[in-house]
Amino acid sequence: MGKDTFLYFAYGSNLLKRRILINNPSAEFIGIGKLDNHQLDFMKYSDHWRGTSATIVPTESAHTWGALWKIKNEDLPALDKQEGVDTNWYFPKTVSVVSSDGIKYECRTYQQTINPQPRLDDDEIPEDRRPSSTYLDCIIIGAMECQLPEYYIEKLKKIKHNGQKASPKMLAKLQMQ
Repeated sequence: MGKDTFLYFAYGSNLLKRRILINNPSAEFIGIGKLDNHQLDFMKYSDHWRGTSATIVPTESAHTWGALWKIKNEDLPALDKQEGVDTNWYFPKTVSVVSSDGIKYECRTYQQTINPQPRLDDDEIPEDRRPSSTYLDCIIIGAMECQLPEYYIEKLKKIKHNGQKASPKMLAKLQMQ
């Protein structure tokens, strides 16, 4: 990337274009990529979302698909703030992601500071760690918008939510009343 931009790998609510643009107006969709040896999971409860938020758990032989966004460096503080780096919710990390056409990219992503133990692929997310229906919708709609592989979208659709909607403020930001 250019010296004034960086690549960001989004696997959660930032798959959804209107979500990432709220805090990162320069975000430009580049394509999709696969992060090997990391499993999508959910851990910390968010009052905004009224459910848990996504994280990636280092897990051998698992993988997580996501979106590659090119973002201007000037938006980095906003992205870090959105991801709760200042409150120790997530920490940034550099990962190697392979695009759908086989090109390897170094990307910034975020992992929660507290992660669950890896689980078997067909294991359900425990009830106390389920995302809200709004959050899960952001991920699924974003995954379809980005054209993640169909099998992965089907896997996302099987994740159970906690029956809650996000806070009215978050719903308004997302325009998802």
